[in-house]
Amino acid sequence: MNQPETKAESTTGAPIESTPAPRPQAAPFLAAPLLMGVKLPIRILLGRTQLSLREITQLGNGTVVELDCSPNDPVQIMVNDRVIAHGEIVVVEGNYGIRVTKIANKDEASEAPAADNPLLNLSENLK
Repeated sequence: MNQPETKAESTTGAPIESTPAPRPQAAPFLAAPLLMGVKLPIRILLGRTQLSLREITQLGNGTVVELDCSPNDPVQIMVNDRVIAHGEIVVVEGNYGIRVTKIANKDEASEAPAADNPLLNLSENLK
């Protein structure tokens, strides 16, 4: 699609010819195949709990930490602290896995659960 040239006048009254800047040719569509190989970290949120600092320092091998959910509750699948899907825990040949049961809609994906709480992100900050 060629766009017609436009003419404008300079401050001296002489006509100035200008051509519009070329439009990018579907750049997102060209970049999409390149991005499909990018690996992103995925987190699975099983549940939450609150522990005092004293309780945290007493954690050791074999300690059981109770969460605010039951084994049959759906888990949240997260990318970049955003919920992208919900699923259920399954065991496949002795390994744990997640069966996706629901893909999150835009409203759910935009919510970041307590991402602004610096204490919850302490382990990430210490890396």
